[in-house]
Amino acid sequence: MVDGECAPLTASCVRALVDKLYEKRKGATLEIERIVKDLISANQFDQIKRLLKVLEEFASSQNPNTRKGGLIGLAAVAIGLGKDSSSYIASLVRLVVLCFHDGDSRVQYYACESLYNIVKVARGDILPHFNEVFDGLSKLTAHPDQNVKNGAELLDRLIKQQSTTHATSISSILKMQCKIATQRCIHGEAGPRKVLS
Repeated sequence: MVDGECAPLTASCVRALVDKLYEKRKGATLEIERIVKDLISANQFDQIKRLLKVLEEFASSQNPNTRKGGLIGLAAVAIGLGKDSSSYIASLVRLVVLCFHDGDSRVQYYACESLYNIVKVARGDILPHFNEVFDGLSKLTAHPDQNVKNGAELLDRLIKQQSTTHATSISSILKMQCKIATQRCIHGEAGPRKVLS
């Protein structure tokens, strides 16, 4: 990619992110977190979408080191977004879960690590994507590579923890929706309506 095609990432950040050495990739993630925080402060949400597009291209590259860099870059975006990650969670999850099916076990491990870090930030916002995550994760827990298996099991425990932690709030929302639907039926209001967004 030409430098301008990777904006808002700097050329040095791109080089470090796709480097074969983990330490260099890790350093690039810190820069990505900073970039995302700066973009939020400047209300440049279109640039965050652009950054996600760049990292998507990295995560689908032919080069495994570039794919790994794309994955940890996606986690860095989530960390940089913090509480604002819920607006981007669908994109983040989709991109990472695709890499669960990668042919390289190291990339699969990085996908587990990346999604783990995303879930740590997004918390209960991950639950609407539970089926998608569970489908990919169920295959990785039986993976022949012990590192992938360990990463998948760690992620699985975190997902279960989030499901349990947020079960009460989900239950409350469902009860409220049922109560509203019942009231509509009693009062003759027809048709489904979106109660919560």
